[in-house]
Amino acid sequence: MLVLVAAALGGGIATAALMHGYSPLWAALTAPLGGSVAALAAAFLLASQRGRDGQADADLDARMEAKVAALREMAAQEQDRRTPPEHPPAGSAATARDRHVA
Repeated sequence: MLVLVAAALGGGIATAALMHGYSPLWAALTAPLGGSVAALAAAFLLASQRGRDGQADADLDARMEAKVAALREMAAQEQDRRTPPEHPPAGSAATARDRHVA
């Protein structure tokens, strides 16, 4: 983000400096346009650089999917461990307690 701000400021100042020879009013009117064009160019440059890095990360995606699957499996095992059985064995303390509850 700071790169885009710096590009916009630099482009605006450079445009104003170049157009000042024609007219100060013309320099003031074209400076925002020059800054916007410079920021747009910087954004496309950053996007193209980051796009190239993202294409080589197929194995990173596969590793991430494996980690997510492992975490889901661990969560399911924990859920199964914490879920009490529907019918406790006969004669256990849980059934005796359940019978005396009004």
